[in-house]
Amino acid sequence: MANNKLTLLYFAAPGRAAVSRMILAYAGADYVNKTVDFTEFGKMKSSLPFGQLPTLTLEDGKVLCQSLTIARYLANRYHLAGHTEMCKAEADEAVDTLNDIQSKLFGVFFSTDKKAKMAECMPACESALKNLEKRLESRGGQHLAGNCLTWADLMLHGVVTLLCAVGGEDALKGCDKLKNLNERVGSIPNIKKYDATLQSS
Repeated sequence: MANNKLTLLYFAAPGRAAVSRMILAYAGADYVNKTVDFTEFGKMKSSLPFGQLPTLTLEDGKVLCQSLTIARYLANRYHLAGHTEMCKAEADEAVDTLNDIQSKLFGVFFSTDKKAKMAECMPACESALKNLEKRLESRGGQHLAGNCLTWADLMLHGVVTLLCAVGGEDALKGCDKLKNLNERVGSIPNIKKYDATLQSS
């Protein structure tokens, strides 16, 4: 039965739901942020469409899966996907690049030998960030897509937060425009509030 409210289901940690939560925070959306632990996830896993989280249940009861699909849907819904087809494509390109970096950083986060895993993945992360810096510069230096705020900029903020959490902030060396963009996103009032909830949890 539909509860007439968006419901995002994921673990308490930001993880793969970070960008969706940031979009919802930025939009000031009224939604249910439903969290589960690994024991609860184990019990519900077989009932999930793809056996994984996050999921987004819409007001009519329909369920969306796959983290980037959910985030892209929310970006379109809350006008953060880009104002032209090209802008949307630029945002998608940046998000795909950031998702590659994020996946590598998750590998560090869950590794038993974080130092070795960091050394293994940092060259690829640094290269991707430098390429992203060039893309940002070529697009006006203010935003990753269409010279306007999109979900790609929010994704950057989430990835930089994760990068700092695993001690990889040196990967941003020489990426001054990305650093500046990250700071500007972090100063948006609703994103500031979102960041504060992460620090307090």
